[in-house]
Amino acid sequence: MKKKMLMSAVAPICLMLMSGFAMAADYPTKPITMISPMAPGGGHDFVARSFSAVAEKTLGHPVVVVNKAGAAGMIGGLATAQATPDGYTLGVTSTNVNAALQKEIASGNKPAFTWNDYTPIAIFTNSPTLIVVNAESPWKTLADLIKDAKAKPGFYAFGSGGIYGMSHLPAEIFARAAGLKFRHVPYTGGGPTLAALVGKHIDFATMYPGPSLPLVQGKKIRALAVQGNQRLKGYPDVPTVKELGLDAEFSGWVGFVAPKKTPSPIVQRLRDVSKMVSEDKKFIEMIESSGDEVRFVPGEKMGAYLEYESAKIGRVMVELLKESPAK
Repeated sequence: MKKKMLMSAVAPICLMLMSGFAMAADYPTKPITMISPMAPGGGHDFVARSFSAVAEKTLGHPVVVVNKAGAAGMIGGLATAQATPDGYTLGVTSTNVNAALQKEIASGNKPAFTWNDYTPIAIFTNSPTLIVVNAESPWKTLADLIKDAKAKPGFYAFGSGGIYGMSHLPAEIFARAAGLKFRHVPYTGGGPTLAALVGKHIDFATMYPGPSLPLVQGKKIRALAVQGNQRLKGYPDVPTVKELGLDAEFSGWVGFVAPKKTPSPIVQRLRDVSKMVSEDKKFIEMIESSGDEVRFVPGEKMGAYLEYESAKIGRVMVELLKESPAK
């Protein structure tokens, strides 16, 4: 009797495991849609299409990138969160989306979705920002900048591609870590910000490695520090803020998620494929051609990273909104 009871209890579990393995083995049986929450041509789109070009050889079906831009990534992010959790709709997400989420939360609003509405798949790129100055600036090191800024609080100005954006937040994180006060001059994007720096209209900026590299190589601007914990391939002589003793790290990452409740076997299949793609020579070459680097974070660790980043960005957002509540 006990043996029969045990068998009846174990049988459903075995069937579930077998069906799970079968599901993973068969998946996918049709094309996968990848929702990019930003417009075509940007970093999100590039990573997604680079992944698609390599992954479909392993998956046996195309990964079709669909752009659903708007509201700082919130429209595409919500579309992913609301998709059927069957593995056939995935979403591109990033630091940009997290910043928009944290701004909503810091403003006292209920966001349309949160990270709890997703299952993490992987982070593929994770690029720290650079603290850059005009090539003719008297500041040769970050210590020079900090020394002068401490002597004249609020005198020097940094530029960004827009308030609360991906070149505004890292500058604020740096300023707070070093105990400095600056004037903020927002522009309409990274290009105008770099143009202002080259034209000496601002004193420094925090920018990503890819767009900065041609200007560094052309001796128009100079990088003083990397806002990360590792030096960059394209900037081997530029120290990190960690080396300089500052807790001022900031990185812009791009990764993928699936809707919450996507079956575990499918999630694991996607994570395994993502790992393979991250190590693929063609994928690495495509990412590096854009001035970025592959810095893979597996899905199992992605959740913890999101918690860490959300706390850091959230604190800065709260402070910024208190300082400029009308913006």
